[in-house]
Amino acid sequence: MSLSLRLSYYLATRGGMLGMCCLCGTLLGPQAAQALGPQQIFTLASPAVAVLEVAGSNGQATGSLTATEIGAGRFVTVCEGLDSAGGLTLKIAAQAHTARLAARDRERNLCLIVVDGLPSSGVALRRSLPATGSRVFALSNALGLGVGISEGVVAGIRRNPVGELIQFTAPISPGSEGGALVDESGAVVGIIDYRRRDGQNVNFAAAISWSDEIEARAAAATEALRRYDAATLLRKQGKWQELDAQAAEWIRREPDSIDAWGFRVAAARGLKQADRELEAWTALRRIAPGRAEWGIGLVSALLAGGRRDEALALATTLAAEHRELAVVHLVLGQVRTAARLNKDAEAAYRTAIELDPWLIEAYRGLAELAQLRGDHATSISIWSRIRGLYPEASGPRFGLARAYINAAQPARALAVIERLPEAERDGATAWFWRGIALGALERPEAAIEAYQACLARRFEEPDRAWAGIGFAHYQLKNYPDAIAAFKAAVEAQPAQDDWRYQLGVTLKDGGRPAEALAVFDALAARVPGEARNWRQKGFTLSILARHKEALPALERSLQLDPAQPKVWGALMAAHQALGQRDAARSTYDRLRAIDGKVAEEAYLNYLSPYEEAAR
Repeated sequence: MSLSLRLSYYLATRGGMLGMCCLCGTLLGPQAAQALGPQQIFTLASPAVAVLEVAGSNGQATGSLTATEIGAGRFVTVCEGLDSAGGLTLKIAAQAHTARLAARDRERNLCLIVVDGLPSSGVALRRSLPATGSRVFALSNALGLGVGISEGVVAGIRRNPVGELIQFTAPISPGSEGGALVDESGAVVGIIDYRRRDGQNVNFAAAISWSDEIEARAAAATEALRRYDAATLLRKQGKWQELDAQAAEWIRREPDSIDAWGFRVAAARGLKQADRELEAWTALRRIAPGRAEWGIGLVSALLAGGRRDEALALATTLAAEHRELAVVHLVLGQVRTAARLNKDAEAAYRTAIELDPWLIEAYRGLAELAQLRGDHATSISIWSRIRGLYPEASGPRFGLARAYINAAQPARALAVIERLPEAERDGATAWFWRGIALGALERPEAAIEAYQACLARRFEEPDRAWAGIGFAHYQLKNYPDAIAAFKAAVEAQPAQDDWRYQLGVTLKDGGRPAEALAVFDALAARVPGEARNWRQKGFTLSILARHKEALPALERSLQLDPAQPKVWGALMAAHQALGQRDAARSTYDRLRAIDGKVAEEAYLNYLSPYEEAAR
């Protein structure tokens, strides 16, 4: 399910009272229409509504949508999510059929799917727009649970750049993309293509007549589709430089092309060009300010670029613009968490869950907030609940394993991993979490093997696996191997300062302080507000016997975070090494005003030996 939550659906029916006219899929006039109840509508329409399963190039399922029959072997669904599909399967009742993508009308987000040799179910199509206030029904594969039905009314006919859309109130849910809108006589009147949740049950559907135009519009847009497909292939192959060049030329010719800027985002991410990605999201927000997904992308880019205040302001604006879009409140919660506005973040996550009780990321946010306040029991409870909501999904199991790790219960975490379905137990993510659990169980050699297995299976975040190997070798005091692993982590994710920091620590402790100092110098210059960077710089300078230079670094670290006993001790030791006895004593007095117990320990370690030697 995409962050943009383009919740679209198509509903299909078959004949009502007109016999052969229905079997031919001809127009049902209002004079012939007879109002039916929901049970009758479902009985008539559900045979024409299929579950559409989408597989990736590796054959693994990537999503479950809905498709609506418009004739023998011909179905319509939304195009989003089909561009990189490796295979399509239509499931009608208990039977599965191999399907193929026949034509795309990307401008209207409608795609034609064909199943050779499949007879018609007798679906009836009404090509005139329904009257405002008339009853309608939505049939779709809501939440991937199978074909279901909901009831509402037509709220109005709204103008759109690509034609008139039917606004309706029948509730729809994620996973229903490609369902159908059916009138009270049992005829398909619309294909639900876009859901804008600014108000309760504010949903939209394309007129069923648009399905007649898919092939002609696709043929007219051959050049645009060719360009789009070429860019899609480059993205799939990871050829980021070529994709960036194509997107740039596309933008030069069509400055307001959403597709062109979307590919610029992908290229910038692949090339790890944060500034260019931010520029692309800004352009998308300018071109289509009403599209929540572009605002969400811009928020994420601002946050990644360290522009937290701007990200918070935009997320707040989006939440006001799209009050009932759950994903917007989710993003607001994430930004508030980053800004350490934990109470406000919790409120945003809870709002998201009220709007969409199946939004797993919102539960994840609540679990992380519980973890931040040290409430491990609540974190475990939340992840257990998510696992109950998604019993077949592996993500909640990994989240529960992480909660057990944070609660210092690695054996339970390992047990959760080993109870994964067999097909996922040997996956890259499973091996990654095995590595974490084994490391926490103080089995570093086994942890290294697990991380190596994770990398061999092409883990999506290789930097984290390399860092795990680095920590395990560090635990074994295999400093050369640990250094190599942390260097690999930095290379895999240059934007992650944590791995640079750990590389510096390992270089320092591994007897290579001059190299460590270069790392900490760069980190302190890049992120001057983090106490740890100045702390390690001061420690490293002390190891190099450059005590005079160590003093300001240690002082700076303590200004940012006074609660660092070892830094106070290092500061006293540096003063003593420079023969500054009064300064060492003054440092002790400052520490005693902050923490008397820690001060006494520092006195015994750093002052008392010198005083005894002086006697």
